[in-house]
Amino acid sequence: MSTHDRKALVWFIVATVLAVVCAKDAVRPVLFLPGFASSQLHAWKKHSCSHSIQKNLYRDVNVGDRLWIDAARILAQGECWRRCLQLHTANQSEVECKLRAAEGLSAISELDPGLVTGPLSIIWREIIKDLIEHFEFDPAEVIVAPYDWRLPPSVLESRDRYFSSLKWKIEQAITLHGDTGGLVVIAHSMGNNIFRYFLAWLKNEVGINNWQRWIDKHISAFFSIGAPLLGSSEALELVTSGLTQGLPISQREVRKLVVSFGSIIGFLPMPSVPPTSHDTDTLVRIANQIQGTRSLEKNYTSFDIASGQFFRDLAEHDPVFADLEIARKRFFANDNVLDYLVPWERPPIASVYSVYGINLPTKYNYEYKDTDVRGLWYQLALQNEQGHRQVCSKTGDSTVPYHSLSWAHTWLGPNGTLVNVTRVLQSVYFSAESIKRSKAIRRAENHHADYAHATKKSICAVESTAPGIFDGFFGSSASDQITFFETTHEDSETRKRRSTSVWEVDGAGNREILSNRAFLRELRAELRHLFKGQSTSDKTSRPPALDSDCYWNYRQAKCEFPEFCHYRYAFGDVTLDQSCRLRVSKGSSDAITDNFMGSGDDGWASIHPHTCKVPCVYCSRPYIRESP
Repeated sequence: MSTHDRKALVWFIVATVLAVVCAKDAVRPVLFLPGFASSQLHAWKKHSCSHSIQKNLYRDVNVGDRLWIDAARILAQGECWRRCLQLHTANQSEVECKLRAAEGLSAISELDPGLVTGPLSIIWREIIKDLIEHFEFDPAEVIVAPYDWRLPPSVLESRDRYFSSLKWKIEQAITLHGDTGGLVVIAHSMGNNIFRYFLAWLKNEVGINNWQRWIDKHISAFFSIGAPLLGSSEALELVTSGLTQGLPISQREVRKLVVSFGSIIGFLPMPSVPPTSHDTDTLVRIANQIQGTRSLEKNYTSFDIASGQFFRDLAEHDPVFADLEIARKRFFANDNVLDYLVPWERPPIASVYSVYGINLPTKYNYEYKDTDVRGLWYQLALQNEQGHRQVCSKTGDSTVPYHSLSWAHTWLGPNGTLVNVTRVLQSVYFSAESIKRSKAIRRAENHHADYAHATKKSICAVESTAPGIFDGFFGSSASDQITFFETTHEDSETRKRRSTSVWEVDGAGNREILSNRAFLRELRAELRHLFKGQSTSDKTSRPPALDSDCYWNYRQAKCEFPEFCHYRYAFGDVTLDQSCRLRVSKGSSDAITDNFMGSGDDGWASIHPHTCKVPCVYCSRPYIRESP
């Protein structure tokens, strides 16, 4: 082999290695924890559906059949479907069918796509697709932990050994990944309740002396998304009158089903600790008819609901609430792992993020009246969350009230903590002029999400017409934005640095936030920094990072953001916007190989054989990144 051939071979090998290094940065495993009704349930026992003369029209439930969600079965044999999913409320045993949670990505990516179920079926699809495509995760680096979301946490362990299995999955993922850092947990809605219970169960499992060491080794970051930290008023509607959520089934039938699920009790409103004036709000008013014309009204607050008084009072008219009270005592009040009446304190994890949507119409309080039919309640009135003065009249994410979501602000630190606050656009932006930064002081006497600026005056008191850094800062804005509240501190016991962030995303619904483009953009940025061992991401700019960020400027007859986007038609494009795509990165494997083999346009790679030239998604121009 000639000298020239040997050099060419060496350059080819180096180019190939660098192509792999540049194409896939170091990542950490990611664990997905779905929420309520967000994962498939499959049959694990054959069951015959029969209904008088229609018996021959019904098909049996066979092993492996998907029961949640199967819109076709709901329409064809709704009663059989309902009885299959139903549990005995008091003891959480199954009534007719044996159902278990499905496994793998398919269990949560699409439940039953179609016009009938709509968004309820694809809550996780976009985030899974986005993260896997962007970070090129291997199958062993993506862990999904579906569970039977009908059950209270204690039954998940006693029946399915779920938390034992989850602990093993996490340990296996870290071992296979080479013990190079803990994984990232991404939990949505009820998944946060499950993760909270897991951490409490883990303390008993590994012992209090080993608990923190286990967490530090196996979990590096936790993203809590749309967490009902103080419950949700919507759960009251589910157990009292029913809520279809787009399913082709009546409210009464949904109610019969949902009240049998012990997990729904964990969604009921609970008071904050220490209590504030917001905890005395009337969440439900019951009008009881007495002797024909006279009626007696009674108001219930979060205290009454959490203590079981609401269940006990309504049990006199509706036996369903008597069963719910039995389940509440057995699986929640008397649980020996977790005290449900104490709101969740910040989990002892290095990096913690609470992410939720705000400023959407969110149900808050109800008024019901009993009827002559036992178990039937008329909804007389429904009022959306109005927001409170201390939090600038913010409201929740259409499912969970702001008062509940914002409990995460207590994780930032005690009253008086100095918090870094940053507000950015949800759309693409390039300069620091698009960012508002300041420092605020937690002022939690009246509300856990109340802040003051340096003058000790409430943030909300700043006039919206006055120019300055706080102009519209905490209130509503004409354009959707994201507000970040961030703190860092050193743990007094472990001496390790802890970072905490609360993200408030304007206009993002509880079920839609996992596919919100602005949230996914910030999640990618944060994960990239976490994978590099950094605490928080730089928010200096957010240029286009995906093809969907590019679009056609009809006035100038070219793609917008020409430094990042250009026109590149692909078969199937039907609009000019679709043909605007990101420019090919010089850090791609093709570009690097071409440069090394002499076909590059600048010979840059042959001069710097140990670097990859890639576009920075956080700054406005390409940068040179040293490869490991």
